[in-house]
Amino acid sequence: MKNYNNIDTVYTKRLKTVQLKIGQDYIADPQDDDKPKVEHPDDVHEILKSIYRQLDDDQEHMVMLVLNISNEVAGFKVIASGSQTSGPADAKIIFRNALMLGATKIVLAHNHPSGNLQPSNADIRFTQKVIAAGKAIEIPVVDHLILSHSSYISMRKEQHCEFEAPI
Repeated sequence: MKNYNNIDTVYTKRLKTVQLKIGQDYIADPQDDDKPKVEHPDDVHEILKSIYRQLDDDQEHMVMLVLNISNEVAGFKVIASGSQTSGPADAKIIFRNALMLGATKIVLAHNHPSGNLQPSNADIRFTQKVIAAGKAIEIPVVDHLILSHSSYISMRKEQHCEFEAPI
């Protein structure tokens, strides 16, 4: 029979691990009145440019922006980093982090190092899958941007997918 007398110790250790992982991400200060607000894909692109400047530009990276109810950026997370041609991301990891960061809405983005802004069939299928998952747990995905070195497209604006909620 197992001894469960040290259950508090096990829980504390797990909690510390989660705190360390969150500490590496950007989390907005709730007292900060200067949080960037997102009202258009151009706003998202401006915010993402500063994030992507810090990442290697020769490989794909999936980033999630977390929005609060007022469309202010409450945080972000680099969800996945991949190769030069793909960046495998997992919807479970996206929403685990969205929940931990207190998201009411999220925006996804990934870069194409090749400079080709057209979403692949895999990009569209993945986005549809994440939109459906967000609908199920009431955290809507409001857009998915694809970035190159100098430009971007909004999958919402280009109507590649049906997004549930407006930005």
